[in-house]
Amino acid sequence: MTVNGPDPRAAARGVVAIALDMARVDPDRRPTAEMCRWCRKLAQDLGVAPRDEISTNRELVFEALRLELIAHHQVDANSAPPPRELTELAN
Repeated sequence: MTVNGPDPRAAARGVVAIALDMARVDPDRRPTAEMCRWCRKLAQDLGVAPRDEISTNRELVFEALRLELIAHHQVDANSAPPPRELTELAN
């Protein structure tokens, strides 16, 4: 892991928070290029492959949650993100 700056768990939590807000407003809207870049950068910092394409805010949330889980496991195997129920975003 090559993250310089904030704890990767905090960075992932920030991506999740904004992605959730965007998905609550319009889950099927295309996410902003800036948010997609942020997810790709976080994946790169975590040393994992980013998702090939993020077409909707809903997909952005799921990618952000995946990265948050990876960040927690890389920092501490016993660390876990907070439990969440995403029933509103189910297809």
